[in-house]
Amino acid sequence: MINIELTEDEKDCLQELMNVAYGSATAAITEIFDAFAKLSIPTIKIINALDLKDYLAKELNFKDEHFIASQQINGPLNGENMFIIDKKSATNMSIKFCFSDDEISNEDISDITLEITNILSSSTISKLAENMETSVSFSAPTIKTINSINQLNNIFISNYEKVIIISTKLEFDDLNIHGELFILTTDNSILFIKEKKQLGVLLIEQNWGVEQCVELENKIRSITSIDQIQWE
Repeated sequence: MINIELTEDEKDCLQELMNVAYGSATAAITEIFDAFAKLSIPTIKIINALDLKDYLAKELNFKDEHFIASQQINGPLNGENMFIIDKKSATNMSIKFCFSDDEISNEDISDITLEITNILSSSTISKLAENMETSVSFSAPTIKTINSINQLNNIFISNYEKVIIISTKLEFDDLNIHGELFILTTDNSILFIKEKKQLGVLLIEQNWGVEQCVELENKIRSITSIDQIQWE
């Protein structure tokens, strides 16, 4: 049976690479809003696909209307970006884009939310793919509003055995804007991550610089599994 779990070391490596990717996204969002944005430290979980709805129900408060924007990721890292934001935060986000509160429509809010989803996707996943020496493309994002987790129909629930969830919170405290970004990847993507033998080297290069890790890279060229790398 194929192992589609990540070891703790692999999760740590992926989390560090995501920290770099989210740093890129934070800078892009901050520039657009001209306000300080915060993306929380990403959390990484692998769950059974059938448990996805229950997981999201626990993580999110669906008492109010939410906008859910989804964008497909294509390539060795394939899956879906899902940006979820409550209507109040989405409205405040749209007002920041020069809409007035009395003239804004759901269509305006949807357009702004889709644009933010595009920026988050391109900034995070493209940077992650670059650091893992691969490339990805994106489909056009789609959006809908829901009031209950039961209204969420997601291909991951029926098409895959496992889902790796990389999640972070987007916050502008001064603007009362709070959203959550979920990156859902497929069984094949989990295997791709596991097969990237240089994942540890990429991580070290992010923190040390290329010159400082030449000697270490030579030492681990013969390593056949990331499990053999000892991390401090």
